[in-house]
Amino acid sequence: MKLVTYQAGKGGGEEPRVGVLSGDRVIDVAPDMVALLTAGERGLREAEAAAGRGDRVLALADVRLRAPILRPGKVLALAGNYRAHRNEGGSVLADSPLPEVFCKPVTSVIGPDEAIRLPGPPIVAVDYEGELGVVIGRTCSRVPEADALSYVAGYLCLNDVSGRKLDPGFERPPELAARAKFFDWLIGKWCDTFNPIGPWLVTADEVPDPMALTLVTRVNGEERQRTSTGEMIHSIVRTIAWCSSLMTLEPGDVIATGTPAGVGSASGRFLKEGDVVEVEIDGLGTLRNTVTGK
Repeated sequence: MKLVTYQAGKGGGEEPRVGVLSGDRVIDVAPDMVALLTAGERGLREAEAAAGRGDRVLALADVRLRAPILRPGKVLALAGNYRAHRNEGGSVLADSPLPEVFCKPVTSVIGPDEAIRLPGPPIVAVDYEGELGVVIGRTCSRVPEADALSYVAGYLCLNDVSGRKLDPGFERPPELAARAKFFDWLIGKWCDTFNPIGPWLVTADEVPDPMALTLVTRVNGEERQRTSTGEMIHSIVRTIAWCSSLMTLEPGDVIATGTPAGVGSASGRFLKEGDVVEVEIDGLGTLRNTVTGK
């Protein structure tokens, strides 16, 4: 199934609800995505049955699609999980022996066709990062790799928007340079609107091999990134096993699996007002967002 969170009317006047996308129609099935996922297989069966009944059917053109998961419990993201991206800055970096994981705040999450806002100073350069997002479907802790995919509800397109340069407006002590560089990088991941996801969540049963998907990122129609998810350094199962060894994963949590080569910082082409960024993944649709000023 393709599960969407939607609001009836293009202005989004009603409360968000969950629907199943079928062609150009949205069939209402549930009030909340996280609650649906928390119900597990029963919840998905009930959603499928509700879609079959079709008690409320709306034209896709008449609804506003929101982020499939409006407020994930947590968003975990991988840094440097594609070898070509690790090396495109000009220095050859060894592969990390463990997934390098950081968090993005829930306030960074937006949906399809919502605006990526350039925050302005201290963030002075903003970049795109097309990625495959993995959505957790069952609570888990210390999951072995062999069982990891059984805890996945589905997959979606994701853009790990990043502030590449931070200028606080004053010089920092030289002895803090390395530490400041790390935290500047981390802060650049946190801004509002810096985590578009969508346009829908495709349930795991419709994705036979999530490690064999083609991911393409375009800016204003120009292809900037193209990869197979099979090029990841750390696979989805390894990442879930590692993350779940550190924390409990819960239904609706999102894992961003890293970006391939082709980011704007490698060529000095950062996002500017009016740009349109598209992240397209086989079978998962196209996530489209326009860039605006603050």
